[in-house]
Amino acid sequence: MMHNQQWNVGSVYDTVIHEQDVELYLRCPCCYERKLKEQSKSHIRWEEHVEKSIQDVLLDFYAMMPEQRTERAIAHIIERRWTKKNLAFESEEQHYRVKTYITMHLKMLLTDLRRSENPMYLLTEMTTMIEELGAHLTMLFQVIEWRGGSQESSYIVRKLFIHDEPQLIKSYLHICLLFTTRMFGVMPQRMEVFTLLTGKSYIITPELSDIERSLDYVRVVSRLMQECVSNHQNCLRH
Repeated sequence: MMHNQQWNVGSVYDTVIHEQDVELYLRCPCCYERKLKEQSKSHIRWEEHVEKSIQDVLLDFYAMMPEQRTERAIAHIIERRWTKKNLAFESEEQHYRVKTYITMHLKMLLTDLRRSENPMYLLTEMTTMIEELGAHLTMLFQVIEWRGGSQESSYIVRKLFIHDEPQLIKSYLHICLLFTTRMFGVMPQRMEVFTLLTGKSYIITPELSDIERSLDYVRVVSRLMQECVSNHQNCLRH
């Protein structure tokens, strides 16, 4: 179903570094600057409507008992929860194409996960302090599953992306590893990323040496974001 690739994962300085702000900055620094300066109302992209639909599907999926998660039931909740905001798409053709691919890959993924236990955290936003940066780090976690017993327990972090954007995925992995290790005091057993338009998956098993690399990465990105906020040049309209 999905292609596996192994990766080594190896706000700014005022108060809070938010994962979603980092994503916005990496995708479009000017958009990030406009957001912080509140120079314009942000345009709601079709991706935001689809992300909300995916969140609703996850809530419905984990609300069911494992034996209730049949292929038919999964297909039903995906169809029922799909966004009705069709006008956000560029065309009906684009809407049909996006819905077809995301529905197909989301159904395949959830079918594979139908026997999984309910997660410890589901669509939960959390904040932790990163002392080296003098800032708080905030993330929205879609799914965190706890594994093992009291002696050797660990956890799996699962994230669903719409697009297969390597730069943003790598950024997420760095932030996720740094955050979860500081929050829970132990590294995740693995981090799983699924891209729903392409059907690709990235399964990452972190090592201790990756934590320092992730800290360095977040430090550099947060510094660049701070410089972006201080930049008063006019940006091209997006």
